[in-house]
Amino acid sequence: MAETTVRSDMSAGLPKVRKLARLIVLLAVAMYLLSGIYVVQPDERGVVKRLGRVVAADVQPGIHYRIPWPIDSVAKPQTTAIKRMSVGYKIVDQLRGLRPEPRESQFVTGDENIIEVQLLIQYVVKDPAAFLYATEEPHWLVRKVGESVLTEKIAVLGVDELLTTAKIEVAAAVKARAQDVLDSYGAGMEIVAAHLQEINPPREVADAFRDVASAREDRSRIIQEANGYANRVVPMARGEAQRLVTSAEGYRTEKVMTAEGETHRFRATVVEYWRSPAAARQRLYLEVMEEVLSKVRKYVVDAESGERLNLRFLSQRD
Repeated sequence: MAETTVRSDMSAGLPKVRKLARLIVLLAVAMYLLSGIYVVQPDERGVVKRLGRVVAADVQPGIHYRIPWPIDSVAKPQTTAIKRMSVGYKIVDQLRGLRPEPRESQFVTGDENIIEVQLLIQYVVKDPAAFLYATEEPHWLVRKVGESVLTEKIAVLGVDELLTTAKIEVAAAVKARAQDVLDSYGAGMEIVAAHLQEINPPREVADAFRDVASAREDRSRIIQEANGYANRVVPMARGEAQRLVTSAEGYRTEKVMTAEGETHRFRATVVEYWRSPAAARQRLYLEVMEEVLSKVRKYVVDAESGERLNLRFLSQRD
């Protein structure tokens, strides 16, 4: 009797169980289908793969639907955020205050010196699908490419250039060359900037480098002082030389004109002498005496008293 009652109860409850099971299955199917809904944020782009093949490479921000897993899968890399990768050091070590290892930061220059360089590369995702699937570990690929290109650029420059004038040039060259290499790999990344944060000699020889730099500055200072002295003295010497030349030319002109005047006067005197020798001799005598007596004191002496009287019977010519 009890067994019959149990069977009747089970028969009466079986439709309810079946209904509940159908409801659970429908709910599970609905949840499975709803799991295909995904959201792409404004700073992201979606990449949909179906059975391992990319079927949507650039899904724009918004709400979208895909076939639920395991048919479709979605990756959503950030494309507007600027990513950073270091060369010559590790950003984590820098934040911890740790110095980079020498094998990471030391490079050989074109003149066979060792120099420590730290480079920071900033990049963004340009092609989401290529960034995700064209290469393995694209973030570290940026580091390897930057390190290779930096080694190539430093190897053709001297240490003096690198420490003084070539910093901006090297950073720009690394940015351009690294971008070309990444494009050849199809990595889907765009380098925004490359910054040389530090470029210094090794600590062991830093004092020697500073001494050399100080000597170079002293040399530049002395050269500038010498150039300034030359710029000051040479014009003065040239002016003095021009003054002497002008004075000499004036002296020469004066002497030539004086000689020519004496020549004309002598010739005129000769002509007058041949015309009247006695008168010419008398005139010459008086002119000479006038010139001589005008330079001395002249006295008249009284023979009887011996007194002297200063006379100037010839006035001095102007």
